[in-house]
Amino acid sequence: MNAPVRTLASPYARKLARERGIALARVTGSGPNGRIVAEDLMAAPEAAPTAPIPAPAMAAAPAPAVVAARPISAFAATLDLTPLSAFIAASGSELSIDAFLVKAAARAAGAEAEAIRWIKPEGGAVTIARPLALAPTEIARQIGGDAETASPGGKVMVVSRLAAKGVRPVAGSLPAGIDLRVLVVASDGSETAEALVVHDADAITETEAGEILTGFRDLLEAPLRLLV
Repeated sequence: MNAPVRTLASPYARKLARERGIALARVTGSGPNGRIVAEDLMAAPEAAPTAPIPAPAMAAAPAPAVVAARPISAFAATLDLTPLSAFIAASGSELSIDAFLVKAAARAAGAEAEAIRWIKPEGGAVTIARPLALAPTEIARQIGGDAETASPGGKVMVVSRLAAKGVRPVAGSLPAGIDLRVLVVASDGSETAEALVVHDADAITETEAGEILTGFRDLLEAPLRLLV
């Protein structure tokens, strides 16, 4: 086989060719026997820079879903439970105040409480349909039930009581599908209670929520009205 023909070039010319990216085979030498010298490299055009290979396009990540926050508002009030305690004692019944809380909440909320979902302190809940048509004794019986009943349809209001002393509720959440909630903090036998009305401001205005809380307080402080 024939040995490859070596291009004649000075060492410095070879160095310049490497630095400038010039192929020596494409340069005409002006030195002895066509030897390529540095001057020949200076006159030769530099090789065009190699275009970078574009990186593969990345698929745009989907924008995160934006969930609109519910405009929740709340109002609190202190309740005088002395009239209610006296009424229960005079009736000779052993009912707790819970049945009257449910009745008062339903009366104050009106159409916003076609049913009451009572949250039990030990966990679980029971839904009371048409609480306005029920006597406190029947409400108490349903509150004491073990199984949670299905929602009867219509607007449902959540009511619960925390049996504690020296605690004032300042905020509360609304379960999905619920626009109105009343939370009462009162220990058994307490003369006063703290009540918090939480509502979805898009469904129930602040004026309406304030009126519901006022009505709830007035009914518990005049419990005879709950029997009418």
